[in-house]
Amino acid sequence: MMDQKKPYYSIGQVAEYFELPQSVLRYWETVFDALNPAKSPGGSRRYSDQDLQVIHDIKHLLYERGFTIRGANKILNQKYKIDPLARATQAKPDHSAAAAKSKSPSNAEQSPQKVDGQIIKKIIRELYEIVRVLEN
Repeated sequence: MMDQKKPYYSIGQVAEYFELPQSVLRYWETVFDALNPAKSPGGSRRYSDQDLQVIHDIKHLLYERGFTIRGANKILNQKYKIDPLARATQAKPDHSAAAAKSKSPSNAEQSPQKVDGQIIKKIIRELYEIVRVLEN
């Protein structure tokens, strides 16, 4: 997909290639289940060719076809055979122990009840989305 074949690409390279701000790529990582770039030991994102294809698909669905984020996420989950409910119980890469250590001490540790509440809220949102899709 990119001109020069590499095992992985930096966020800067990917942002330049797709003509997107890095912040958009980071945001998409939080809302699209299919976009989950690896992280280096230092925390830098490492985008694979598969990640580039997902970004291409996201950009196409949002910017060219006019899908909402929810609608695009649903299509991508079907295309890449991702179970959003299974992922809801897994921590996103940015919520790793390394990321938590980099935050202030008051935010570094969350109570189990707060984490459980966040997971439950995500599951409820997903269930509402499933009901909405089934009603259409």
